[in-house]
Order: sequence, then C-alpha cells, then structure tokens
Amino acid sequence: MSIVLTVIMMLSLVPTAMAATVDEINQDQVFLKQERSGTCTLASTAMMLRRTAMLRGDRDWASITEASCREAFWIAGRGLPYKFEYDGMTVNHGRLPGGEANRQILIDMLAEHPEGFVLHAPGVPHGILLTDYTDGVFYCADPAQNVAPGRVPIDQAHGTRVENSYAYWYVVTPDVAVEASPAMAAAQLELPEATADETGVSRLVNVLSGAVEEEETAGCMIAQAMALA
Repeated sequence: MSIVLTVIMMLSLVPTAMAATVDEINQDQVFLKQERSGTCTLASTAMMLRRTAMLRGDRDWASITEASCREAFWIAGRGLPYKFEYDGMTVNHGRLPGGEANRQILIDMLAEHPEGFVLHAPGVPHGILLTDYTDGVFYCADPAQNVAPGRVPIDQAHGTRVENSYAYWYVVTPDVAVEASPAMAAAQLELPEATADETGVSRLVNVLSGAVEEEETAGCMIAQAMALA
C-alpha cells in the first residue's frame, strides 16, 4: 500500500504547467483569424500565448485576443517588438538562416516548445503560428482570412514556408509541457486502458495493488521454503 499511496501523492503534485493535452491546444476555437490587414504576427502571437496559457493551467486563456495583445505590446506603425511580456509570459525574437537549413532548426524548436511559435517570411510578407511537426509534416495555424481555420499543413498557409522564413518569436518563460492523454499514459506504463467504471488513477492503483499482492505472495513462499530447509 505504501507504493500505491506514493503514486497517488505524485499524481496529486503534477504541476499546473502540464494542464492541457495536444488535442485540447489544437481545438479550432483556440486559433484566431487576424482582425485587420497587417496584423498577422499579432494574431499569431495571440494564438501562441493562448496555447501557453492553456499549458500552464489558465482557465481564462480565451481572454487573450488580438485586441488584448494590441493594447499590451503592439507598436503602432512598427508592429511586433523583439521582446515583450504579457501576463507573466515573456516572448523573444530570433533569426533563421533560411533555406533547407531551417528545417532541422524548426523541428528542434518545436520539440522544446509545444505551444508553438510565430514564424515570419518577410518576402511574402506573412506570419503564422507553427504548431507542430508530426509524421514528417509541419503544421500551422494561419491567421489569414483566405486560409482554412484551425490547424493545417504548412503548405496550405498563405505563402509562408519553412525555407522562406527568416524570423520567429517564441515564449521564453514559462517553460510548459503537454499533458499526456490517459491512453498515452497507459501505453507508456504498458497498462491497459481504464474500463468504463475506472478513472486513470483508479486503474493505476488497481494494477499496482495487484503487483504488491504478488510481491507479498512471493515473499511468503520464500519464507516458507526457508523454514522447511
């Protein structure tokens, strides 16, 4: 039982910075379309901050909008600053070499930033939110009105591509992570999924309880064998 109680205590201490799953941060309602011409980077930043807020456990993430971000850090006539803060989230600017060299850099960055980051192609010019790299494909959320809403492959974005991008904005703090879904957590622990009447925690407790019972049975058998020797 000490093992079971320890596991329960560890589950109760999961940080709020792991408060959303991949499916949750990829819901269509999380993403935005730009409200004005020339505010693609602003809308993309708002989407990035929304996903960051969700991953740190903020229930009011939907209050982050293009309008709220414009009021907080947008510079009229200049656009997005290179460094700024919004509600405890710090954003920095970076540069890319361009061309095929961008590919691995962006893959590595997405592995470190599940919230995604703003990718900008100055030649278009246009900014998007690069969301993830899955099964060999880059995905994004494009704030342009003429692009499908939600998460789409980058080749469907309005001109912005991996190779023609030279700048990006990313969240420095807080450092967030994606919460594993119950099915993913069970797979990682090599446990069967919970039945209809079991929660993920109760399933884990039941399995661990069985392991403890097996260990106690084995211990009794060893003790009996030693007594007979």
